[in-house]
Amino acid sequence: MILPLRLSHLRLLLALVALPAALPAEPVNGTLVIDNDCLDFDGELSGRVMPRSGPALPLSAERPAAIRKEPAYRGTPRYGRIRLGNGPRAETHFVVDRMPDDRRTETRVFFDRDHDGDLTNEGDGAISNHGKSIPGARVGPNFFRLPVSWGENGRETSGGEFCVMFLIGADKAGGADSVLTRAAAARVGHVTIAGQKVRVALIETGCDALYDVAAAVPATRENFAQRGTKHMTLLVDADTNGEFGALEVFDACLPFRIGNNTYGLRASADGARVEFIPTDRPPQVVTPPARAPASKDSGLLPQGTPAPDFTMDRFGGGQLRLSELRGKTVVLDFWATWCIPCIRAMPHVQKTVARAGDDVVWLGLCVWDDRKKFDLWVPANDSKYSFVKVFDPAAMDRSTSIASRLYKVTGIPTIYVIGPDGNIVAGLSGYLGDDDDRLSKALAAVKR
Repeated sequence: MILPLRLSHLRLLLALVALPAALPAEPVNGTLVIDNDCLDFDGELSGRVMPRSGPALPLSAERPAAIRKEPAYRGTPRYGRIRLGNGPRAETHFVVDRMPDDRRTETRVFFDRDHDGDLTNEGDGAISNHGKSIPGARVGPNFFRLPVSWGENGRETSGGEFCVMFLIGADKAGGADSVLTRAAAARVGHVTIAGQKVRVALIETGCDALYDVAAAVPATRENFAQRGTKHMTLLVDADTNGEFGALEVFDACLPFRIGNNTYGLRASADGARVEFIPTDRPPQVVTPPARAPASKDSGLLPQGTPAPDFTMDRFGGGQLRLSELRGKTVVLDFWATWCIPCIRAMPHVQKTVARAGDDVVWLGLCVWDDRKKFDLWVPANDSKYSFVKVFDPAAMDRSTSIASRLYKVTGIPTIYVIGPDGNIVAGLSGYLGDDDDRLSKALAAVKR
């Protein structure tokens, strides 16, 4: 599973030497743009940071005056509104066409994106429910690009779209239906430090698309879990290797150290402009995130065990036996279309397998899932991932599933590395984030 960004990620000393600081520190300015894909399930930053949940938006049975024309509903309409930015068009009304539990995945959402009060010109309201179909569970997560407006003195100064994650339904306490939100967009761009162009990303967790650092609070062990508390995260690719590492994630409210210089952050309300301001205040200290215990790995088939052979269904037709891959190293990845950690792990697995060489086969076996969902997921995502897409014929029946019956899998994602001789090299349970090096170590241990 993916661990949320914790205080230990944010408050510890960064010992980076990649950026020389031969020149005296001067203010550093940069321009950032909105990236609406980076915090989706398979987005660039989804394995590095997990913003805290924003506010829960109440839903009402009473239609607001701003909504004048509506589509024909299939279920029960519930009305809400979300505010993104501080400009004159910041508020967007929406309606959830809520279906009963036995048809929960048919729930629809209509947004008045053009603010004309007419919901009949906003498409069919269909959503892609990524969650499990469990009675009483929330519908989602779903990602929507919504209007954002920034301004001052009643005048709009900038605008665009801002991606927000919605979870629709009652909370665990069984209260009234609401929409749990999370910011799913970031501001990204570059600054130049000591003559080097450095990529940065800025994330706000209030789900209001406002980036004024002064309005946020530093993350603490006590307030980080409080829903609606606004924090801000700054990522700086200080070693310029093209990725944001664990030691390159900062609390934007606190001084941070890059090379030999310490800076504070200032940002415009819309996040389009940032400034690194030199300071002599002590910098925050950053350490690698604490590793989750790998005790679950011990319950899997041990190293040296011959990998049980089985037959799986290829996407598009035909079958494949595991034994047909003998002679190659196989990364056997058990996943499902509804498994959010599985999908978050895929970009990381793809990078790791690519570095391992051409004689490694990434075999993605969809288990505990519905074949129709698998058949829809593959063409929508095929271009993103290079793994061989196969399906467990047992489908939703866990008792006869390849994962449960043969490989002692109790949770997904679970990965087995199988050597060219057909024996298991390692079994890995869960996903620990972009710094999870268990797969790379297992591949390195394969006897060629």
